Amino acid sequence: MTRNIVANHGEIASGEGAGGLARFARGLPLVLFGGVCAIVLWIAAAPFIMLVYSSLSADRDKLPFETRRLSLENYVTLLTDARNLDLLWTTAAFTIGATVIGVGLATFFAWLIERTDVFGRRFLFVSILTPMAIPSMIYAMAWIQLGGPNNGLVNATLVSMGLGFLQVNVFSLTSMIIIQGLALASHAYLLIAIAFRNFDSSFEEQSFMCGRGRLSTVFGITLPMLKPALLAAGLFFTVVSMETFDIPITLGLTSHVQVISTQIYWSTHPESGRLPDYGAASALSVGLVAIAYGLISLYSRATRDARRFVSITARGFRPRPIPLGPWRWPLFALALLFVMVAVALPLFILIWRSLLRFYQYPSFNVLKQLNFNSYLGILNDPDIPKVLANTFSLSVGASAAVSILAAAIAWQVVRGPASPGWRRRLNVVAFFPQSIPGVVVGLALIFIYLWLPIPIYGTLWIMGLAMVTRFLAYSVGSVVAAQMQISGELEEAARVSGASRALTYWRVVLPLITPAIIATFLWVLIHVVRELGLSLMLYTLQSQVLSTKIWLLWENGRVADACATGVLTVVGLLILLGAPALFRGVRAAARVVLAK
Repeated sequence: MTRNIVANHGEIASGEGAGGLARFARGLPLVLFGGVCAIVLWIAAAPFIMLVYSSLSADRDKLPFETRRLSLENYVTLLTDARNLDLLWTTAAFTIGATVIGVGLATFFAWLIERTDVFGRRFLFVSILTPMAIPSMIYAMAWIQLGGPNNGLVNATLVSMGLGFLQVNVFSLTSMIIIQGLALASHAYLLIAIAFRNFDSSFEEQSFMCGRGRLSTVFGITLPMLKPALLAAGLFFTVVSMETFDIPITLGLTSHVQVISTQIYWSTHPESGRLPDYGAASALSVGLVAIAYGLISLYSRATRDARRFVSITARGFRPRPIPLGPWRWPLFALALLFVMVAVALPLFILIWRSLLRFYQYPSFNVLKQLNFNSYLGILNDPDIPKVLANTFSLSVGASAAVSILAAAIAWQVVRGPASPGWRRRLNVVAFFPQSIPGVVVGLALIFIYLWLPIPIYGTLWIMGLAMVTRFLAYSVGSVVAAQMQISGELEEAARVSGASRALTYWRVVLPLITPAIIATFLWVLIHVVRELGLSLMLYTLQSQVLSTKIWLLWENGRVADACATGVLTVVGLLILLGAPALFRGVRAAARVVLAK
């Protein structure tokens, strides 16, 4: 009898245990959803909350948690100081001018490469994307060598030709706008080219049949039909231009032309003998985030309403290039001129300057003086091994973290167990860091991790967290788009076959979104190496990376060493940019060989 009681009790306990495990398994997806939400909230919301608090409490040489009062004094100073009004107008002029130039050039090249039969389309495609591999700081350094007031290559050439009145002043707001616009064109091209590539050419053919010319068709049919895409690109790159840091800080170091992003940096890193003004920097940061958030909201609305301008139909769509006729070569020559000015000249002057300890005007007589001393000096620099190790750890670690987190967020947004409303809120919060400029993220994390008892300030960990915050929004958008292309029926079929949620994701979903994850990983890795604003805000001598090393070389007058390091960085980034295409080519060749 005792044995029967014990046996029955064991069965009951076993049943209760099984029921508990079942309840735990059913609740686990919601727990995971809550965990992802908590991580995203900390990454996206904590920096902004700290900035708002700092703007209300911090003062000159006083961190936000070192005072016990809250006031609007920093905002009053921000709104009443005439210097801030000048700063706002300078930032607006820089932002609008650079966006117009960058988006305008990208639109021209997108139309020329994607919609016409212009000569050398593949060459132009590679050329327009090459500046993506040149970090903006290095690009600005090249232009200083080209347009320097004393011996810049362009100015010296103009003087020798008797055209000295055409000399450019690279240390001016106008030059900053033009250089930023040239650097922006390649990034804008990627966004705009898709719209031109998918444009239904039948609309243009009907215009030709009605007697319209090529120019009239472009401005009367093509551009109006693509207005939503162009508007969205304009809004997005307005935000990018407004928060950019590298070109304004590199050129502004000499010209003293400041925009909001550089003013935030100089407020927290003042010249010797002056105290940092954390309150002013925080108020400026909150204002910059507010403007950026407004523009990002307009961008989201523009892309959402773009469905009203669909130009691809379900049947009979086949994009055909427009024959340029006699304009084929003149337009190619115009595009080639841009390639020479925006790509070839900066790369040439970087290489030339890296081979000379002291700058000399290019000539055959100087060729014999060229040497690789700067490159050898870099190899012998005792800091370089540490810098390269830090750069590798930071770029790979941040890229992996962003990719994994983006994949987790994408699955929760598209297939998560929560209600559609909560999933939509998660997507909105994950996209919010897009409106926080890099230099602002750095400032916020300084405050947070000086306050919290977590010893990561001054280490690669805080820089990695900053990079994750900086590049999360774009990564989530890319992976969510890939996740939405996967039909839920595939996952349902796997579940019906007995696969668990985890196994279904691992064997079905993950292989299908892997290309998007790899693309995201490479994109983040390249941009982490390029990033200067965040790195300057957060680095220490023990956590130097390539971007800060180049900046210190440049700031200390070691121009040849800075250019040599820049050249090597550009070569590395070009290899990374070409890696996917090279991999596809090798795989295709291998398939051909195996087929034979």
